[in-house]
Amino acid sequence: MNAALWRKAIRDAWLQWAASSVLLILFGWCFVWLMSLFRPGMIVAILDYLPSFVEPLVGVPLAKLATATGRISVLYVHVVTLLVCLGWAIGRGSDVVSGEISRGTMDLLATLPVRRAWIVATSAVVTAVGSLALAFSVWLGSLAGMATVSLPDAAGPRQFLPGVMNLFSMTFCLAGITALLSACDRSRWRTVLLAGGLFVVSSIVKLVARLWAPGFWLRYLSVLTPFEPQKLILLDPEVTRRMAWEYNAILLTMGVGAYGMAAVVFSRRDVPTAY
Repeated sequence: MNAALWRKAIRDAWLQWAASSVLLILFGWCFVWLMSLFRPGMIVAILDYLPSFVEPLVGVPLAKLATATGRISVLYVHVVTLLVCLGWAIGRGSDVVSGEISRGTMDLLATLPVRRAWIVATSAVVTAVGSLALAFSVWLGSLAGMATVSLPDAAGPRQFLPGVMNLFSMTFCLAGITALLSACDRSRWRTVLLAGGLFVVSSIVKLVARLWAPGFWLRYLSVLTPFEPQKLILLDPEVTRRMAWEYNAILLTMGVGAYGMAAVVFSRRDVPTAY
């Protein structure tokens, strides 16, 4: 594989990765600090007033959310965490083909003495490594928070690792799907809008499937159904070990498959000029 591809892929991604990693570490520390300000009895009292549909929505017993570990687990599904990871996935995935076409650099990139599939593969590897680093940034931020504030009943660092890997798998999956959309298009902004819309629709479908009993089958139509970091952190370890393998395998398979299809599509399509 051409070394120029690696240098370009890393150069294009490192700034977003660095900014996202720092933001996630700082947010993780700040979130744990904020959670330490709540007394356990206060959390239990708040949860008692929540409507009955909240527990199916969260997917774990509310009593577990009242613990320090349960409060910290919210970090892995928090809107800030998801937005940063979604921004990385869509940013890197959309840049593979439609981003290069929009900038007018695809003609130069296509002249390199490598197969087109390697262009997609290089981006996939860099994106995967960056996705893993972002997931661990959330973990490092939470560890920094637990080391600087008092949370006596919090679990050890290893209990959060299933959530870390699930967050990584989801981010890589979304990046792969975005890359497939990018390989089919010439406009990066259209790719971004389509990928963002897919995430929103998948979130809504997952929500409906979880809250509406007759619509349970809808869970198979959402790419976010295997994204359950709180379950993997809070439920019984013997149960979550099997669930973690299953959920992460589904997400990673979708991500790798999408990148593979993106490589096939890009290898067979014409490269239009920028407009």
